[in-house]
Formats: sequence, C-alpha cells, structure tokens
Amino acid sequence: MGLFSRFKKTTPTTDDDVRAEEAVDDEEEDLTAEDTEATDLETEDGEPEDDLDEEEALLEKSAPFDRSEKGPFDISEDYPEHDRLDLGALKVPVVDGMQVRLDTDDDSQRVLAVTLIHDGGGIQLQAFATPRSEGLWNTVRQQLAESVTGQGGESSELHTSLGKELAIEVPAKTESGRPGKRAMRFAGVDGPRWFIRAVFSGKAVTDDEIRAELSALLRGVVVDRGEEAMAPRELIALTAPQVGNDDEEEKDEDELNPFERGPEITEVR
Repeated sequence: MGLFSRFKKTTPTTDDDVRAEEAVDDEEEDLTAEDTEATDLETEDGEPEDDLDEEEALLEKSAPFDRSEKGPFDISEDYPEHDRLDLGALKVPVVDGMQVRLDTDDDSQRVLAVTLIHDGGGIQLQAFATPRSEGLWNTVRQQLAESVTGQGGESSELHTSLGKELAIEVPAKTESGRPGKRAMRFAGVDGPRWFIRAVFSGKAVTDDEIRAELSALLRGVVVDRGEEAMAPRELIALTAPQVGNDDEEEKDEDELNPFERGPEITEVR
C-alpha cells in the first residue's frame, strides 16, 4: 500500500461516522464561536484581580518542558535528521507501514490537516498562528471541555509527556443503533509563533503503545511558520506533495477502511 491513502475530500463511510462527526463538528463550531468573542478587561472599572490572573494564565504557552530539545521543533531550531514528508508548514516524520491522509476543505480545496495512521491508531495535526509571546492551547482546551460538557459529553484533563491533554467522550450511536460514546484525546503544543493541535483517535485512544508511537511522531514534527503576517489563531494551510498517480490513490483508498476523521477547526478566532 502506498504512503498516501487519500488525497481527496474526506467523507464519513458509515452512518455512525456521520453521527459522530456531526457531534464533534457541533462542538468545534461552539468552540470557534466562543473563541471569537473578545474579552475586554476593564481594570479601571474594578475588574477583579483574580480574573486578570486567570486571563494571563490562559495566555501562557503550554508545551512539553523539553520541547526545544525533543520537539515539535521550529524550523529555526536544531532538530535531528529523520525521514520527513514536506507538507509546507509541517514536516512530518514517516515510518514503515504508516499512512498519511490529507483533510481538505470542500470549497477551497485547501489542505487543513494531516492525519498519520499507524497500527490502527491515528493522530490528526493542524497548525495555527499565534503571537510570539502568547499561547493558544490553554484557551482552546478550556473552551473545548466546556463545549463537550455542555453537549452531554465528558472530559478530563491529563498530564502526559506532551504536557496537558484532554480526554473526551461524546455521545454517538453504535452499529446496532444503541446510544454509545466516542472517545478521543486532544493534545496541544505552543511553539514560537505557532500552535499545533493533535487529535488521537482509533486505537491511539485505548492502546498505550500505539499512542506512544504516534506521540513520538508528533515530537518529530518540524514547523515552518513562515515570515508572512498572519492573524492570531489563523489556520496555517498545508501543501499537498505531488506523489503517485490517480490509479494508485484510488487503489489505496479502496484498501483503507479509515476510522472517523478527527474534528477540524477550520478557523479558531
């Protein structure tokens, strides 16, 4: 099977996939809507100091303590040699047996995310622009947890080698049509002027070994934010490499039975 399993628009394959994706899409829409609301801190009018401290804490960068040594890396930093696939803003490591799926926007055909699939587990990666002195993950994590809880799901914060992760369960229908749950894990890394959001799915949620393998791939990512001006929290589109041919892509797509695609933030503003 080729490295790329899909270049085309990603679509759910079953009714369960549709229900699960709709639930997560709703959560992300709520997150985006909440995220766009400006919060004006009027200290002169008696804004409580605790509120200011909380706001400052949310703006702090959140990343593994050894990020600059073990990744994800900024293009300006020293990083170890590795076989990486160049997707423009993200250079992602590749290993034997791994598949790469590119998630595109239906209208613009922009590449919004890349999903690395290995041993039945997956990790979806997206990159966003941030100010040099501010982070995004603390705010996104809080708002995502609130949104999930508000829609009947459950979330819990975990402390891992990637920093603070968020484990969530959202309502979803089983194959038999009975009520069930869909589990995912979110991780985020704030770097210099960029933020990477990672979504673990499939066996990467329940199998520690598979999640560790995919976490290692995340740590090996190199981010090329570029020097152009970008609005804070603007999605950094990826670039699709031109490899293979249509026949090979179609064959690979038929062979792959993908798990549900991870939720996407087309814009976090």
